[in-house]
Amino acid sequence: MTPQVFRQAFRPGPPSIPAVVFVILAAVVPIGLQQPLLNSDGDLARHLRHGRYMLDHGALIRHDPFSFTRPGAPFVGFEYGSQIFYSLAERAGGLPGVAVLAGLLVGLTYALLARFLLRRGVDPLLAYLTTLMAALVGAGHWLARPHLFSFVAVMLLLELLDREPHKPFLPFAALFAVWANVHGGFLYGWILTGLYLAGSIGEFALGCARAKWAARVRYYSTALMAAVSATLLNPHGIGLHRHLFEFLSQQYVFDNTAEFTSPDFHEVGPKLFLGALLICIMALSAKGNRPSLPRLLVICAGTALSLIAVRNMSLFGLTALPLVALHMDEAWRRLPDPRGVRGRFEITARAATTLIWTVPTTLLMLALALSHGLLGSLKLIDDRFDATVFPVTAVQQARVAHLQGHLFTEFAWGGYVDYAWPEQKIFIDGGTDFFGVELFREYSKITRMSPGWRELLAKWDISLLLLPRNAPLPHELVRDGRWRTWYCDSLAVVIRRADTPLDMTPALADSADQAIDRCPESGSRPMRRTDE
Repeated sequence: MTPQVFRQAFRPGPPSIPAVVFVILAAVVPIGLQQPLLNSDGDLARHLRHGRYMLDHGALIRHDPFSFTRPGAPFVGFEYGSQIFYSLAERAGGLPGVAVLAGLLVGLTYALLARFLLRRGVDPLLAYLTTLMAALVGAGHWLARPHLFSFVAVMLLLELLDREPHKPFLPFAALFAVWANVHGGFLYGWILTGLYLAGSIGEFALGCARAKWAARVRYYSTALMAAVSATLLNPHGIGLHRHLFEFLSQQYVFDNTAEFTSPDFHEVGPKLFLGALLICIMALSAKGNRPSLPRLLVICAGTALSLIAVRNMSLFGLTALPLVALHMDEAWRRLPDPRGVRGRFEITARAATTLIWTVPTTLLMLALALSHGLLGSLKLIDDRFDATVFPVTAVQQARVAHLQGHLFTEFAWGGYVDYAWPEQKIFIDGGTDFFGVELFREYSKITRMSPGWRELLAKWDISLLLLPRNAPLPHELVRDGRWRTWYCDSLAVVIRRADTPLDMTPALADSADQAIDRCPESGSRPMRRTDE
């Protein structure tokens, strides 16, 4: 960066739209949205455990060290890079470090979206409103998990795709080489590139500006070849791709996992997506001409993918919405401008700066992370997983008592148990790409008490269960006399098989097994006390 460019970048001025978006989200997401960001499910804990394991051993996970159901089985970590980044953040700042990293990724994603629109000459007010709508549509999936890295990659890819053709090999190759080593979402990047290629072929076939579209066909063909080839530069080689495609064929897992099911339009998040979709339909219908085929295909694909799986609504906001805004910009500018709001917005945008606002914000958030979420004596970001969501006290009690045996847990708690009780091997966790359909079916059969569930407990020699207190399974088990309630609080219950000897090292003060219905109704108090 030359001195002149440096002075231009850091000149005093009002914050640009990308700066406003970044500053707000980088602060609000880790501080104001920390509860869903860190505690939505057990996957974050699983990713942290995997990252911690790799950092401790100085090597990738090649064979499973975490479960008793698939011990030593070949393991393909398609998220290993992002797991390491999150674990490094945890080492530096605990869970607040993880939250800050996630907030910076979210802020960067939507700042890039606003920048994408502004660089293509979209009216600043329209760019701001589009970015806001995209954020509202995607907010339900702002979780501290590896897919946040894919969000950033999607915006970088869209910048490369929707521009005048340049030599494409190196930028696409570099992006996809990194992407393949942080998250398996690079497959969606293939889809986006393929849609731009297919749309260009369609425009060429229709005979409109054939020279222009012929050049774009060559551009996107080269880009797709670079994208596919570069993803082979990963520790698993083509085995990574084979693993991902095998996972995508596990329809039973998708049908029984909430984020892969279709949107429920009675919920808030899907209603926001539906509203954005209807606005897009009305806008495109009112416009006299259609978008170019590459953009139209991306809009249609984003709509279809979002209707198939709720997790894809974020991608609709990142791709379809900005492309609709690009197409509607000319018509938008012809609309009346009451009190000159749009004009003043544009004047301010021309004088705005970005780095002078985003760099200090980043440094301040990193400082907050290094202080473990503390601003003086004020705790802005919690450094613990939520005990009302995860069986924190139950796991602590079990570790103190040195409980041993094959443990069956609630699916969403598997990752937390792996993280907080590393001495214990798990039955299954959120890594269904590794555990596979058959084990997921067996888990479902046990929890639903379908015919044969007792035989499955015997098959896996289950001697301990950690389950939600209100689940039907623990109530059924304690009725037959072969199982005992070892621990219970308002959230979780630990059931042990009656013939399992107890390690009494912590000297449990209360030796009588108690019924689940006598558990505390509120708070998180153990049934048994341990001597301090």
